[in-house]
Amino acid sequence: MPNWTTFDEDTSTALHAKVPEQSIVQLDGHLALEHVLKRGETIVAMLPGGGLGEAALAVFRWNRVAAPAPIPTPRSANVRATGFLGLTDEAVFEEEEIQEKKSWWKRFWSE
Repeated sequence: MPNWTTFDEDTSTALHAKVPEQSIVQLDGHLALEHVLKRGETIVAMLPGGGLGEAALAVFRWNRVAAPAPIPTPRSANVRATGFLGLTDEAVFEEEEIQEKKSWWKRFWSE
């Protein structure tokens, strides 16, 4: 036997007239979608249609979906300030060896 839940007085009165032997609960002040989300189970909703005497059925089912795999965060590259007044940056990688600065006279004799 279905459990009927209504959200307005007119619908509740109409259902009591059509199916008096069934259980009908009226929830005032709640939105239908909030009710569906709180229940967490399969619910069939009858919604008003586009014209007079028309209705639409909506079925809300809860499906178990696996959580997405975490996205690996990219390694942050070390950055060295270069250029005029250090206004540009240059990436420094671990494989790259930082060369020791030579004084001008050592560079002169080594080249």
